[in-house]
Amino acid sequence: MGLGAVGCGIGAGYTAREAALGMGRQPKVSGKVMRTMLIGQAISESPGIFALIVAFLLLLTTGPITAAEATAPFAMAMLGCGLAVGLSAVGAGAGAGFAGGEACRSIARNPDSPSKVTITMLIGQALATSPAVFGFVASLLLILPRGEYSVTGIQYIPYAAALIAGGLCMGMGAIGPGLGIGLASAKACKAVGCRPRAGSAINKTLLIGAAVAESTSIYAFVVFILLVIIIGNK
Repeated sequence: MGLGAVGCGIGAGYTAREAALGMGRQPKVSGKVMRTMLIGQAISESPGIFALIVAFLLLLTTGPITAAEATAPFAMAMLGCGLAVGLSAVGAGAGAGFAGGEACRSIARNPDSPSKVTITMLIGQALATSPAVFGFVASLLLILPRGEYSVTGIQYIPYAAALIAGGLCMGMGAIGPGLGIGLASAKACKAVGCRPRAGSAINKTLLIGAAVAESTSIYAFVVFILLVIIIGNK
């Protein structure tokens, strides 16, 4: 939860900063900017909600721990679970905030473009937060099969290493894509604010670019599956 709050706090704060500056420049559009700010902040905080859910699952579903479950694989799985969702929320929360902040600035600059800028912001934020969804799914895959971690003997060492490595791989592999897609989405919001008629072409370019940036988090998720499920079952 601590890691998950880092990016979301930065993203929500950045959105509020740009909204306040935009209202100062264009007081007449304060209502439009405020609506965009609230929507942008709500989405940028969604990765933190994933982290909160996993934190509650860790607290409520892992106890009481039986003697058979008190193993190194169980401990590494729970640690990897927290790292996967926490680290993945860092880039996603901040990236979504970058898009929300630029959308507020663009609406203040061009009060006639709120609908098109908001659509671009929503597309960009949805793409920026998707790496956090991978991290959330990975954390669930680690925390739910609790009874399978009662491994004893020398074989528990590579199994435990695979579990913690899987969580780190997914969490760290999602930071860059979240930030990168957020930066691309911010510039797309700025471009739509300057040229609303080119919104369709700009959104199409954003989708293509974000898909390429997103692919690296997919690679991380694939490696997570290989480490946790395939290696673990061996």
